[in-house]
Amino acid sequence: MKISRAWLQTYFSTEIPSADQLADLFTFHAFEVEGQEKFGTDDVLDVKVLPDRAHYALSHRGIVSEVAVLTKQALKTDRLGVAPLESLTDRPVVEVAATQFCRRYMARLVDLGTSAGGDSTTTWFAPMLQAIGERLISPVVDAANFVMFDMGQPLHAFDADKVVGPIRVRPAADGEKITLLDGRELTLTPADHVIADDLGPLVVAGAKGGKRAEIGPETKRLIIEAANFEPATVRRTSNKYDIRSESSRRFENEITPKMAERGMAAVSALLQNLYPTAKFGPITDIYADPVTPALLDFAPAYLAERLGIIVPLDEAKDILTRMNIKVSEKSPTLWQLTIPCNRLDLKLSEDIVEEIGRIYGYDHIEGVLPPAAKLPSPQPMFYLSETIKNLLTGQGFAEVNLYTLVAKGQIETAYPLSRDKAFARANLTDGLVVALARNVSNADLLGLSTIRLFEIGHVFSAAGESAHLAMGIAQAKKVKGLTEADMLKQDLASLGQALGVTLPEPTLVTNGLSTVAEISLDEVLKNYKLPQSASYLDLHFGSATTARYKRYSAFPFIVRDIAVFVPSNLASDAVWRVIAGGVDEAEATTLLAKHYQFDEFKKGDKTSLAFRLVFQAADRTLTDVEVNEVMNKVYEVVRAQGWEVR
Repeated sequence: MKISRAWLQTYFSTEIPSADQLADLFTFHAFEVEGQEKFGTDDVLDVKVLPDRAHYALSHRGIVSEVAVLTKQALKTDRLGVAPLESLTDRPVVEVAATQFCRRYMARLVDLGTSAGGDSTTTWFAPMLQAIGERLISPVVDAANFVMFDMGQPLHAFDADKVVGPIRVRPAADGEKITLLDGRELTLTPADHVIADDLGPLVVAGAKGGKRAEIGPETKRLIIEAANFEPATVRRTSNKYDIRSESSRRFENEITPKMAERGMAAVSALLQNLYPTAKFGPITDIYADPVTPALLDFAPAYLAERLGIIVPLDEAKDILTRMNIKVSEKSPTLWQLTIPCNRLDLKLSEDIVEEIGRIYGYDHIEGVLPPAAKLPSPQPMFYLSETIKNLLTGQGFAEVNLYTLVAKGQIETAYPLSRDKAFARANLTDGLVVALARNVSNADLLGLSTIRLFEIGHVFSAAGESAHLAMGIAQAKKVKGLTEADMLKQDLASLGQALGVTLPEPTLVTNGLSTVAEISLDEVLKNYKLPQSASYLDLHFGSATTARYKRYSAFPFIVRDIAVFVPSNLASDAVWRVIAGGVDEAEATTLLAKHYQFDEFKKGDKTSLAFRLVFQAADRTLTDVEVNEVMNKVYEVVRAQGWEVR
């Protein structure tokens, strides 16, 4: 939220801290400050107000309360002037049909008199509205907006001469339409709520005003509305029609109904100041369930218990008093706190500890390590899963974590992000088959002839949720006499032997040169016995790796093999250094993504060594011509050694 320092200053007779000092105070005691800027001579801070404090802090008045507490400065009284006396007899007729939705509705008739009209730029608060990025519309609308940003109470003004009959707060009729102030037409449903008259909707309640009773230059009489609406309903309607507004933002985060009367008094005082000849009628106030300040029992000893430091009780009591929290001592060990109605976030003793702690200063808290705790017995499924991971990685498998939401399955998601994530997966096999295929296509780049992957995760079927293990093997090059299924069965047998259980018969799926086996870990767990001395330390988590992610190229790679006959007494590393020298002479070292030896055999007094070179560029697709030029240079340097290229 944008906060004007000049606006804050209007609350104080004495000078408040500078913008930089305010930013420090907020950062260390209340809010994150996301930025600072200048609007003319006005410093503007962008304060991040989180939902837990939005009840009171989405306003300059809420931020002022923090400044007052932190600086111990007193606030001005009657800052906006005194609310005008009633000088009209007409009172708006209001009917509230949706009492659960509308917690309070206040309305007042205002006759602007001969001073109607006016220029927005002449109002004293115009520069402050502009400083926080608000557009000036008209003195009446600007006054209502000023009060909303000032104290957090949204207001709405109707042209009274365009309202026909009583004002009604009700659910919308199915198919009922309203044209908004921005010209859009909405078709409403009974899940939405409106402020209406005899002709239909005037406002989408809590969210956006309608065009029909809009304030204009010709407006002479107003109906001012100050209301309080149920947060969840406002949020649903705002999201459904994409009509998020500053008004809906405040209602969605919930504000106290007590604020409506303060908002009505403030806007009335402003209008009297802007329109000296204006006359004001009595206020209609529909308020079925008035709120009262909450009472909370608090044991001051709890402060030291939770914060770990001693906060002087006089200091703690002073902090609460500065926050307008009344402190009464029920006994020497128990306080009764009277919580202001606008502090809807203060419900538990922990909330009070947090408030005292942040104002007192977290810098007073010293870091103390807790005593070493005895590790609890491991959770069986976790212990089993982590043991399997250790065993399989030891057998040359790599773990993958694939998407839980997939394109097909038995359990459909209510609001899918995309069509390929519309179901919860019913098995792990489908995802692992795809992962194997992708890895096989990159086998040369990985330097692998056989790909081994596994995944442990949850699957979802009509029968419920269960934990599964899927293991997959794919051969980049077929090995005669050994199938992937045979290899998997051997690996599963080894796994079962290591776990001390007979594993259930797997579901086997073969796709080309890859096979996946899947079993239920819930079934394994029925027969698995947790070791008597089992501990989390058995799982060998170790220290964090120092490995760092390195970006890989998304462009295709090209493979070239070279085999050379060399003297038998020549080491493989020496041969590779010559080949690498040829790549370097071709100025292609940065293109060599991978290399490895893949074959060796002796013939007489010579040895044949075969190397695979994988070329890949980070910024483009290589061509055969480019790679052939590199290999020609390699052949040249190899033959210069007197070696035969096979």
